[in-house]
Amino acid sequence: MNYKKTIIYLILLSSFQLTIYANDTQANESKEAIKLELIEELVTQHGFDEQYITAIFEKVAYLPKIIDNISKPAEKTKTWNEYRGIFFTPARIAAGVIFAKQHETLLLKAAQETGVPVDVILGILGVETYFGRIQGNYKVIDSLYTLVTGYPPRSAFFKKELINLFYLAREQGIAIGEIKGSYAGAMGAAQFIPSSYRAYAVDGDNDGIIDLFENWNDIVMSIANYLQQNGWRRNEDIISQTSLDDEQLKTFASKALKPQYTIEILNNNGINFENNLNNDSLAQIILLEGDVKKTYVGFHNFYVITTYNRNVMYALSVIQVGRSIQSKTL
Repeated sequence: MNYKKTIIYLILLSSFQLTIYANDTQANESKEAIKLELIEELVTQHGFDEQYITAIFEKVAYLPKIIDNISKPAEKTKTWNEYRGIFFTPARIAAGVIFAKQHETLLLKAAQETGVPVDVILGILGVETYFGRIQGNYKVIDSLYTLVTGYPPRSAFFKKELINLFYLAREQGIAIGEIKGSYAGAMGAAQFIPSSYRAYAVDGDNDGIIDLFENWNDIVMSIANYLQQNGWRRNEDIISQTSLDDEQLKTFASKALKPQYTIEILNNNGINFENNLNNDSLAQIILLEGDVKKTYVGFHNFYVITTYNRNVMYALSVIQVGRSIQSKTL
């Protein structure tokens, strides 16, 4: 009897292993097909040298860990208090105070030219890279290749970013295999994806080079330019606080990234809050998991911040980190 069970077990194990092998083989063939399509497109449609492109893709690596990371981002797995706790720490705030004092003139220049407040720039730098300390250790080309071939929900998006990476490397004279960033392909202290680097990065000190990895003039001015170009409105409030009863919370609170109601509509429904905007300006009650004590109202500029990272917890963290830093520099 035990002998028969052993035989059955071995047959099932062998079948399972063959299934895994077949699936792995099919997946590898699919990745290889996508790689060949990418090479052809970069050469025939974008004019890159075939020998250069082929040599790059011979060295590119598929990194399964990246698929795990993008499938479980902190924005989707943590409550507001847990998420905020990642960035709102005494050490990070202290580092921000030092940075703010060291770069006071530059930060004021960026704010004056673009209308983006100093505290917002500080908040983005603090949340994104701990003021340049954490810029990512993945080769960006590996990250983007992995996401193109292994993450179907956003494969088209990351394919566009991969193509932009090749253009960026050529335009900036950077060896494409040396560019490092996050698992999602964001780079430098500003954490720009390749298309944003090409579209919004600026030469902050007019030296003819745009360096978002080490040049703080370029980094700070590029962050401010990004927000300005994405619709930042000078001197408008970003958020406010209010109190809601259960019925108001049920009716008006939302996880949406864009405001759905005017200030007038909210006020007419008994939801009052301080702001410097017109009554016909849009506003949105922000729904935060795990924090029922505070209710925030986001205005247009709040949602401009979410163009950097499309999550309300991200934008709120940026605001709170930046304001905490600035309050300690006054």
